[in-house]
Amino acid sequence: MLDFLEADRIFVAQNEARILDLEAQITALKRSIVLLRASQEAAEQRLSSYKYPALTLPNEISGEIFIHFLPPYPDPPPFVGNLSPMCLTHVCRQWRDIACKTPALWRAIDVNFDHRLPCSSLDETLTLIAKWSARSGHSPLSIRMAYCRQHHSVSMLTPLVPHRARWEHLALRLANTQPLSLIEGSLPLLKTCSLEFDNPSSVSDTEFVPLHDIPLLHTAVLDDCRRPHVSLPWFQLTSLTLNYIYSEHCMSILRQTTCLVNCTLFLSVEYMFPDNEFADLVLPRLESLVLEMESYPDANFFHALISPALVYLKLPECFLVLDSEPDPIASLSSFVSRSQCRLRELHVTETHLHEHAYRDAFPLISNISVEMADSDFESE
Repeated sequence: MLDFLEADRIFVAQNEARILDLEAQITALKRSIVLLRASQEAAEQRLSSYKYPALTLPNEISGEIFIHFLPPYPDPPPFVGNLSPMCLTHVCRQWRDIACKTPALWRAIDVNFDHRLPCSSLDETLTLIAKWSARSGHSPLSIRMAYCRQHHSVSMLTPLVPHRARWEHLALRLANTQPLSLIEGSLPLLKTCSLEFDNPSSVSDTEFVPLHDIPLLHTAVLDDCRRPHVSLPWFQLTSLTLNYIYSEHCMSILRQTTCLVNCTLFLSVEYMFPDNEFADLVLPRLESLVLEMESYPDANFFHALISPALVYLKLPECFLVLDSEPDPIASLSSFVSRSQCRLRELHVTETHLHEHAYRDAFPLISNISVEMADSDFESE
């Protein structure tokens, strides 16, 4: 009996010593864990500071860097995708806050609604347009609608209309003039306007939209207009492009553009009497003129023109050929003499004459180039 008691006393004493040793080890381990965690936290802080130095920049600097990520204004970035400012909002919370509070990131909006998308995507697109407009703050806006179904055009423009007082650049491709009724009235900041009708033959001759209260407008492009269905303050324009327009309507517009400096015209086929003549058209400030054609133009159009400030001229040779004056050299000489202009650059396309013929006739024009007609290349 005494032997058993002694054995238990020895066992308890040994276990107590072992427990004390283990507890000491546990205390040491806990102390080591605390020290390791402190070292790890310090290392993580150093790693975070080293790995993401951009996050240490002032928000204003980050915002300026973000702006340079975009195409130069007024060109718009993609509405969605890797090159859209939307992708900056997905990097981290700090970048999202900076991007959403940088109005210049959202001032150029490209509404390019893919007609292959399901109709349910229209709501998402309209929501994005509303977000961009709100994030742009008070910045002037550049708006481009590259493609849109006819029945979506009004929907796509609607969320932008409340911000029309900030529109600075506008480029729309439309099926008809119906969406333009949304923007009738004052556009106080608009400087450039480009309108293209996707199917001009579907536009009724009675559809006519006057856009006159645009005090800063200086550049306009009308594409596929033939008979213009939009009236602009032509008298204040300094740059004008008219594509696929009948010469008679073109002349009517140009007579109002007394401040015009740069002009590009693509004349469309028009069935007119061959002896049709235009009264003189004087454009006193015109410096650059580019003429193109859909088919054989009415040459009287060019010969009605008087441009004393003209220095750059590009046109097909057929514009210089009249029944009364079939020689293009003599015809151009008559134009220069009548206008009293000092041409510095002359580019003649679809010509049957070699470049030296024009150089010999116009030695004072420093830069002359020609593009031979296809038939002449084939004969050579």
